[in-house]
Amino acid sequence: MTERCVAVGGINLGQGLSRTPPPDDLLDHATARFASADHSYSPAHGDAVLRRDIARKLAEYNGVHADPEHGVVATIGATGAYNAAVLAHLDPGDGLLLPEPFYGYHRTVAEIHGVVPQPVRTDAPDFRLDRSALESATTDRTRAIVLCTPGNPSGHRMSPDEIEEVARFAADRDLLVITDEIYEHLYYGDEPHHSPASFDLLRDRTITVSGLSKTYSIPGWRLGYAAGPPELIAPLRIAADALSVCAPTPLQQIAARAFTLPDSFYARTRQDYRRKRDRIAAAFRDAGLATNDPEGAYYLLVDGTPLGGDSVEVAETILSAAGIATIPADAFHLGAAPYPYVRACFALTDADILRVEEHLSEVKWP
Repeated sequence: MTERCVAVGGINLGQGLSRTPPPDDLLDHATARFASADHSYSPAHGDAVLRRDIARKLAEYNGVHADPEHGVVATIGATGAYNAAVLAHLDPGDGLLLPEPFYGYHRTVAEIHGVVPQPVRTDAPDFRLDRSALESATTDRTRAIVLCTPGNPSGHRMSPDEIEEVARFAADRDLLVITDEIYEHLYYGDEPHHSPASFDLLRDRTITVSGLSKTYSIPGWRLGYAAGPPELIAPLRIAADALSVCAPTPLQQIAARAFTLPDSFYARTRQDYRRKRDRIAAAFRDAGLATNDPEGAYYLLVDGTPLGGDSVEVAETILSAAGIATIPADAFHLGAAPYPYVRACFALTDADILRVEEHLSEVKWP
């Protein structure tokens, strides 16, 4: 869809490219620090200062204890951490529970490694994960489950009681839990972020995956990490080394600065994304297309039912009629999507948001 968007000169709400600028403090630090940074390889598990800061952040923000030497690995993006976790801990033929709608990379990586994606149904608008759905999706080959909170594409944030229910299920089935918490700072209610690994039943069976791309608007820096008990992280460290040797050393050293930003930065960021969400949602609704009300991340689900056709056809109609690229729902399900929706990213500049509003205000649907 990104290539199609470029070809027609459209506005890209497809990929989560994060067109909002990085924090000035981080950019200023990068300018001053780059020449003196280490431009060789870092240790396979990452720069020592960055790992220390990740461990401190996990303790203070997530309520998760991780030894910076043996329990943290810096990776090429959160996707790199997830890739290493699957390679390290799952064998071909093993089953991996993926709550739908899921981030497509979670499925793709599993299939590349011969792991069998096992979709778990959740229903709009709340997308809550419950034990009955987990039981229905589980087989005797199931070895792990992915928890994405806040969710991509749904924006669903797992509540404490929901995590507890999943925790009891994972403990009963002796499952590995891999989280994806890349949007952990981007939420729009008063309830704080809840990391599954902070819950007692999950503490020893969870690999926490996150990164710096989304919060700090630096996806091109490709910096993520995995954290967890040393016995889970040791093989992941070997897998990460085999996959990519190490994350970019100078960027690791520079990006450690991000963990010193004040609480006001995160509050301001959430407020800004909430404003962008509300503007884009209003523009689609005014054009006759309902949206969900995401609790976190920076995506809307737009219901294309009035346009007719499946989700791929809906995405094509929105692109051709309004010049706006979105992602068809089929990308987030193992089979056909339950209804014809598309995902729209609202991590845009204000100038692009204005363009979206203008395009949708003038659109004539076929």
